[in-house]
Amino acid sequence: MYKKILLLSSVLLFSACSIKENSNLAQLFKKDDIYHISLMNTKKAQLIASLETKALLTATYLNPVFDYIECKESCTSTPDAEYFFVGVYITDSEEHTFNSRGYHLKLNGKKPLGIQKLDKNDPLRYQMPMINNWSTYYKVKFPKVEGNDLKLTFENDRFGKDTLTYSKKMKPLFDSLKEDLSR
Repeated sequence: MYKKILLLSSVLLFSACSIKENSNLAQLFKKDDIYHISLMNTKKAQLIASLETKALLTATYLNPVFDYIECKESCTSTPDAEYFFVGVYITDSEEHTFNSRGYHLKLNGKKPLGIQKLDKNDPLRYQMPMINNWSTYYKVKFPKVEGNDLKLTFENDRFGKDTLTYSKKMKPLFDSLKEDLSR
C-alpha cells in the first residue's frame, strides 16, 4: 500500500515539475507585461452630486504601453503626442460621450487634438484593464507635454471636476498605490 502511494506521489511530483514552455498550464502563470504596464497607468475619476455618481471615467496613459517593446499591433508612435485610453459612463444617458452634456476632458489645461471612438471589437480594448460593457471607449490624443507631470481633468459645468495625475517616469505598482492612499 505504501509503495503505491509513494509511486503515485513521485509520478505526480515529476509530471507537475515538467511543465513545457508552450503548454496551456505554463501560459496560465506567464506574466502579461502589456496588461501589467497598462494597469500601473490606469486611474479612475468620478463626478458626484448629491451622493450620487453622475459620471465615471477610467483613463489609461498609453505612451508607456506603446513604448513597450512587444507592443506590435494597435500601437501608435508616441513622440508627437500624449495618448490615453478613456472609458466613459454617464448616468441617465444612452450614449456615454464625454464631449456632450457639458463634459470636458483636458490634459494640463489643453483640449484634445483628436478623439477616436473605439469599436467593441477593437484590439486595444482587449489589452486594457478595467473594461466593462456599460462604458464607451475612446483613444484620445493630446499635445505633447514638456516635463514629467500630467494632469488629466474630467469636468462638467454642473457637477464639478476630478483630476487624475500621471507621471512619465515608471513607478512600481505598489509605490503608486501608496501615493493614491495618502491623498
